Amino acid sequence: MGMRISRNASVLALALAACGGTAPEAPANASNQRAAAPPAAVPVAGGEAAYADCQTRANGDASALVACADSAIATAGRGVDSPEAAAAFRAALQELGDAAAEGGGTAARVTFARSAVHLARQRAALLSGASPARRPSPAPAVTSETWAKSRALSCRAHPVPRCTARYDALLPLLTPSPAKAPAMASAAPITGLPLPSCQEVQASGKIGGALADAFYARYPKALAGEASVEQLALDPAALDNVVRYLVCVAGATDYDPVVAENAFALFASRRHGAAASHALSALARSSDPAAGAARRFDAQISGYLHHPG
Repeated sequence: MGMRISRNASVLALALAACGGTAPEAPANASNQRAAAPPAAVPVAGGEAAYADCQTRANGDASALVACADSAIATAGRGVDSPEAAAAFRAALQELGDAAAEGGGTAARVTFARSAVHLARQRAALLSGASPARRPSPAPAVTSETWAKSRALSCRAHPVPRCTARYDALLPLLTPSPAKAPAMASAAPITGLPLPSCQEVQASGKIGGALADAFYARYPKALAGEASVEQLALDPAALDNVVRYLVCVAGATDYDPVVAENAFALFASRRHGAAASHALSALARSSDPAAGAARRFDAQISGYLHHPG
């Protein structure tokens, strides 16, 4: 089954309740809402904290994580969208999510949901005028009628400078860059694996900065490069080894940024990102002693993925 973004008030109400929010009241009609509630300059305050709390309560459960994303997407558009524009945007995400999740299973749905939240917030900033009107980067050709409808409704209601081009420029947050497709067609074996087990890391006696330095020297540079990681062949056993090593070192260094910064390329990878995220979330919700560290590292990595740079 593909990724599902809430299509009606009852599903949205459940998602909001799961995250401690309240369902918005349906206005009598779209024109009344536009007259009564002008767009806010900034989307609802506290949305990021509420989403983070909801993800923590989800404890790695895929359905709960998708519900958290539904709620965060609704929160991002509150005060910006008319009911018609909100419905069109949800329909566009529905279609894009179904396409992204084909063959990817649960991990792909969760990965898409997280990306959709980031896109929804950037879209709200654009439409509310809070996003700087920089010249947008070229976007992929848009063929989806549902996306085009969402763009037309949104830009008609919010005629910000270069709205059409900037709206379409949000799409790369969800879709792979065509320029990277050839690199993903081939794969090479990786040197430097397996990485040390957590028992071996602990036995080394290194802690704090010394362990962070040792990690930087030991972690394969091919895994840390956003271009080179796409060329690598990583089977499930290799991914499990890498993820467990990252979680172990992150926990032992009190989540030193050097670990997340070097791990970023793997989790952002179009080839390996979904599988790596799945391995991390599976560890986080397991009864393994590393589960607690995995949950904290997952939250840290999510922050890097949604707010790069």
